[in-house]
Amino acid sequence: MPNGKDSLPLVVWDGKTMRVRLPDNQGSVIEANWPVNVTNVVRIRKAGTEDWSAGFETPLSHCQFHGLDPGTDYEVEIRSKNAAGLGAPAHAKFRTRPDGVADNVIPFPRK
Repeated sequence: MPNGKDSLPLVVWDGKTMRVRLPDNQGSVIEANWPVNVTNVVRIRKAGTEDWSAGFETPLSHCQFHGLDPGTDYEVEIRSKNAAGLGAPAHAKFRTRPDGVADNVIPFPRK
């Protein structure tokens, strides 16, 4: 049976390559690495304001935000990014619950 760091699942993106390690309880480990050719650049702002957040780039296809103001409308901007540059923006809107959590995960549009 694996122990220590090697017994924990691992997902790492270094900005170019995605690396996943999935150990099982029998001592085996499955590892996969692949180049990430398309990412998503995500920014968020309170609805009705002008300034977007600095944003972040991710190889993932969805996200969920935490630490937002309760009962507040937000807008999310998503742009696909590849070797040719940034794509046109797509937008999503949502409202946080009174506890500040967004009920839904924001899926990114497929291009």
